[in-house]
Amino acid sequence: MKWREIMLWFKTFFGITFQISLLALLIYLPAWTLNWPDALLWIFIFSIIVFSGSTYLLITKPESIEARMNFNPEVQPQEDKLATTLMFSAIVFGLILSPIDVFHLQISPVFSGWLKTSGLFIFSFGLFFVMAAMVANEFAETTVNIQGDRGQKVIDSGVYSLVRHPMYTGFIFFIIGTNIWLGTYLSLILSLCFLSIALKTRINIEEKTLIRDLEGYEHYCKRVKARVIPYLF
Repeated sequence: MKWREIMLWFKTFFGITFQISLLALLIYLPAWTLNWPDALLWIFIFSIIVFSGSTYLLITKPESIEARMNFNPEVQPQEDKLATTLMFSAIVFGLILSPIDVFHLQISPVFSGWLKTSGLFIFSFGLFFVMAAMVANEFAETTVNIQGDRGQKVIDSGVYSLVRHPMYTGFIFFIIGTNIWLGTYLSLILSLCFLSIALKTRINIEEKTLIRDLEGYEHYCKRVKARVIPYLF
C-alpha cells in the first residue's frame, strides 16, 4: 500500500471517528446523563454502518473518497452554502431536540413498544440508503458541485433508478427513525417540519444546477419522476 493510500485511509477513519464523537456529544450533552443505553445502541449501529460503507468505498472507489475530501468550498454557490447549512442544521436540530424533550421538557410522550423498536430499523435503513447512494454514485457530495475534471456523468443505476436524490431519502428515514427510537412525538414533528423546508430549498437549487450544467440530467428527470419519495415527492 502506497503512502498516499495509507493517508487516505487514516484521514477517512479519523474523520468518521470525529463525526461519531461529535454526534455522541450532541446527543448526550443535552441529556446531561450517560445513563442512556438507547443512545449508546444508536451510536453503535451508526458506527458499524458508516465504517463498513466507508471501508467498501476505500477498497473499490478510493478516488470518490479523495474527491470529497478535496472539495473546494470557494466554488460552491452562495445560495447552496445557505441551503446546505440549513439542511445539516435540521439534522442537528433533530438530534438535540430528542434528549431535551425526553429528559427535560417532557412536553409529549416518548415512543414505546413495537413502535419504538421500529425506529431503530427505520434509522438503520435510512443510513444504509445514504451509504448505498454514495456507493452507486462516486460523484455524490453534500454540496452542488459538477466535477467536470473527473468526467462526471448522470448516474441512473442502483438507488438512483428509484429516486433522483436517494441521499435525501436516507436523511428523511434517518431523522424519522432516530426520533422514534430516541425522541418524542414533538421532536419527530418539529424535526420533520424543519427538514422538509431545508430539503425543498436544497433540492430546488441542486436540480436547477444539474439541469443546466450536467448533460443528460434533464432526460434523467423525465425517466425517474420521483425526487425523494416514489409516487409522493
